[in-house]
Amino acid sequence: MPQRSCYIFYLFADDTNLLYAHKSLKILEKIINEELVNIHDWLNSNKLSLNIKKTNFVIFHPYQKQLNYDINLKIYDNNTKNFTRLERKDYVKYLGVLIDSNLTWKYHISLVASKISKSVGIICKLRHFVPFSTLLNIYNSLISPYLTYGLVAWGQAAKSHIKKILILQIRVLRLMNFAS
Repeated sequence: MPQRSCYIFYLFADDTNLLYAHKSLKILEKIINEELVNIHDWLNSNKLSLNIKKTNFVIFHPYQKQLNYDINLKIYDNNTKNFTRLERKDYVKYLGVLIDSNLTWKYHISLVASKISKSVGIICKLRHFVPFSTLLNIYNSLISPYLTYGLVAWGQAAKSHIKKILILQIRVLRLMNFAS
């Protein structure tokens, strides 16, 4: 019995993501390349263009299962009048959340830690000049949104990844309270 593939379109403003699933990478490659031709035709007939440089793909798979096939996805580029191979990435950005191929969330957590770290520096400098209530407002506006956005998805990441954020939270709380 042939294996069925599954696909879903996710549209948000001018950002479109396609999700395809199949157990065989070779069959998946064939299906997606056929769909990319359909997408190109649809874009042309609707007088729309695709930024090929921003078009890429990621293959989601368990960490333990190594990929044994180099998938080759191509789309026709109207600028070069040739098919262009799409770049495979380790992660994709979807609505501000970085989703990596193994769903470890390490890229997203590193991004959050980087953003929080900058705000910790701001709080460190301001704490000598403003009251605690102002520091708390700064925390709630500059740090808290990064911690809570998408938390349902990435909050169950491995403790080794989450630890970066926990250390920064402890540091900012100590700074705000002048604790050692």
